[in-house]
Amino acid sequence: MNIIEMNNVCRYFGNDKKQTLAVDHLNFSVPRGSVYGLLGTNGAGKTTSIRMLISHLKPDSGEIFVLGEHPATFTESTRKRIAYISENMQIPHWMSIEDAVGFCKPLYPQWDDVLLQKLLQLFNLKISKRYEESSKGQRRAICIILAMCQNPDVLIMDEPASGLDTLARRHFLAEILNIACNENKTILFSSHILGDIERTVDRVAILSQGRRILEGELDLLKETVRQILLHGENIGGGELPQFPFQTLRIEKEQNTIQLVVTDYSQEKMNQLYQSLPENVTVDIEAFNLEELFIVVDSG
Repeated sequence: MNIIEMNNVCRYFGNDKKQTLAVDHLNFSVPRGSVYGLLGTNGAGKTTSIRMLISHLKPDSGEIFVLGEHPATFTESTRKRIAYISENMQIPHWMSIEDAVGFCKPLYPQWDDVLLQKLLQLFNLKISKRYEESSKGQRRAICIILAMCQNPDVLIMDEPASGLDTLARRHFLAEILNIACNENKTILFSSHILGDIERTVDRVAILSQGRRILEGELDLLKETVRQILLHGENIGGGELPQFPFQTLRIEKEQNTIQLVVTDYSQEKMNQLYQSLPENVTVDIEAFNLEELFIVVDSG
């Protein structure tokens, strides 16, 4: 079952005279129990998409479902099953963690006091710590704690680890995995720290200029997205041969053709080998997530 669905969603900003298409016919779905990563450079549409999922923005067209409901018509009970962490989230500066817990806890029936104590220990925070007396990293940790202790069925986060030091970030990511694996919760987050995404998510979508360029299980994408280099005298000087792949990018020079393909398999490689002249050599390169992101975004 998909907990989150975006179907052909568009969102514009601006006025009638000048509009910018921030999200362009976007489709993706997040299955129950998965950890899903949204990737893209600044302006790719990640934050706009997330804000539509939590009903802070309305789509101009298309449909969105979270827990089977349209965000614009969330029932109160559904809202209590969704937690959100924004990149710039803050709490009133005069509050201590204890004050904030006292405010939030009655609002969320699934509040987890055991997790609260665990996270306070992990982040080395005392419940009496005041927000205004906290460092940037500690403030970020406080917001993470308040969201995660709601024990939501769906946790949606926009750059959640921004401001955390390396050790705190590792604790946070380990807890994300623990929650997703042991409690069958659904987590969606964006991050510019690709190592965090690679260690944590099982599915990923790469966005560019509001469009989904690539989406799927991360391990499968690593297996099926490949760069293929064909080297041979004057191979790029004439008409391109027919390739048995779905190509994300094709570049050619006089003696080289470079392909980035999204459906690599040995069977299709065998078809390619059979169609090439004998003097052509072939190099195949795999990608880690950072390389995959760069090649997709630049395509």
